[in-house]
Parts: sequence; structure tokens; C-alpha cells
Amino acid sequence: MKYLRLKPGRFIQRLCSTLILEERITIASAAALNLLVLASLKIRLAWDIFGLNILIILVIFGVASFHRHVGRTWMQFFRDWYVPIFLFVIFLENRRLVPLINPHDQDTLLIGIDRLFFLGRDPTLLMERITCPALSEFLQLVYTSFYFLPLVLCVIMYFKQGDRTEFHIAASSILAGFYLSYLGYYLTPAIGPRFTLDHVQTVPLSGMFLFDALRSTLDQVEGLMRDCCPSGHTAISLLSALLAGRYAPRFFPAACIWSATIVFSSVYLRYHYVVDLMAGAALGCLVYRFAPGIAARLILKGNS
Repeated sequence: MKYLRLKPGRFIQRLCSTLILEERITIASAAALNLLVLASLKIRLAWDIFGLNILIILVIFGVASFHRHVGRTWMQFFRDWYVPIFLFVIFLENRRLVPLINPHDQDTLLIGIDRLFFLGRDPTLLMERITCPALSEFLQLVYTSFYFLPLVLCVIMYFKQGDRTEFHIAASSILAGFYLSYLGYYLTPAIGPRFTLDHVQTVPLSGMFLFDALRSTLDQVEGLMRDCCPSGHTAISLLSALLAGRYAPRFFPAACIWSATIVFSSVYLRYHYVVDLMAGAALGCLVYRFAPGIAARLILKGNS
């Protein structure tokens, strides 16, 4: 009740002070998507997504407020780990929002840039020289494991001795990388070479055991998503490896191999153009350069 006696500005400031950085970043992302909906005058066509984002924001504030009042240890653990649920929800929102807000696919441009770099050839066609069921099976498994790379890093850091400041720095940096890659989809929407270049591929992709099941499951979950450029797989994998080098050096060699294999698989499996990888790598490096420092200052300010 005491919040209700505060002036609106002071009320919002007090309410926001209860949020951890990962929650703030997620609220900012949900709000940014709603602003895009409003700016594009498409609220009538996306009222459900608009409302869902408001609900996400309210739930986050509700969780923070509940934790403030109950103060239980298990509640702190829950707050440290529940935000990725909203990350996935917001990712799926892009399936409808991207073509609604920017209906101009950029695949032709991206294909042209790739051909410029590869002397008129398509990288996915060049990959056919090494295509085989065993390699396809392995790379599809690695590609599908993408979310586990940042998750494993965060788990390692969460259970390190000492306070969890570095965990929150890494987690918030990774979240920022994800959300920034999502915003990039609105600038360069593209469905990828598995759709646009399928008619020129001469060697079909096939696996041995789980290939078809994994590929069809991803297709069913994501649908026709315009999420190629920048490559989130590249941005987050590279960012996770760089963060491992800084905060979890023992995990760094494995993270580098894991990351590099994910990046390679994204072109081999025809999910991405090479230019997507370049954009994703640039994004990952930019986030690594600035996000940890900004996160550290914000966390320190919040704890003071």
C-alpha cells in the first residue's frame, strides 16, 4: 500500500529498483516490440502479442514484488532462472511480427553478398562436396544444442564460489545479445537458404538416426521464421565462448570448439548465409565489448 502513496515517478523508480538486471532487459525488449507495433500502426493485427508483452512485464514486476515480501531463498533461485522462459516467448513472437512490421525480405540481397565473397558461388552449394549422412547427423545434433552452450556457461558460473555478480553479468550480457539479434531481424528479415536455394541444391541433406526428427521438430516449433540475419547462433555462441574465457577459463576450450561447430553447422545445414554469420559475429563482439562493463556498473549501482 505504501507504493500507492508515492508520486508516479517515484513509484516507478521504487518498483524498478526491485528488479534484477535480467528482468530489466527483458522488460525493455518486450516494451521495444510493443513500440514497434505501435509505430507501424499494426496494433489491430497484433493486439494479442501486444497484450502478451504487457502481461510479461506485469508478471516480472509481480514476481519481483512477491520476492520482496516473502524473501525466501528458493524465490531468489527462481528469479535467477525464470527469465529465459520469456526469452523463448519473445523469440516466437517474431514469427508474426517481423513480416508484419517489415514485409520486405532481404534474402536476395544476402545471397548477392555471399556470391560476391565466394566468386559467384553459393556457400551451401560448396558445402555439398563434404556432405554425408554421418556429418549431417552430428552437425544437426550440435546445431540443436545451441541453447545449451550459454546455459552450461551460466550453470558453471552460478555454482562458483563467492557472490553471483559475475553470473548476473554474463547472464544479462547473453540476454542482451539475444534480444539485440531479435531486433536485427526487423532490419534484414530473411528466411534462409534452405528455402530460397533449395531448388539449386543437388545433394539432399540426410542423417542416420535423429536427423529427421530434430530437423522437423525445429521446423514445427519455429515455423517460417525470418530470423537469419544477424545469426543469433553465431552471436550467442561466440559471445558465450568469449565470456567463458573471461569468467570460466576451464570451460573456455570446450566452449570454443562447441561454438565453432555450431557456427559451421549453421551454413552446412543451410539455415544461414555466410553474411548472416559475419553480422552475428560482429554483434557478438560488440555485446562482449560493452555489455559486461555496463552490466557490472548497473549491478554495482543496484547493490549500493
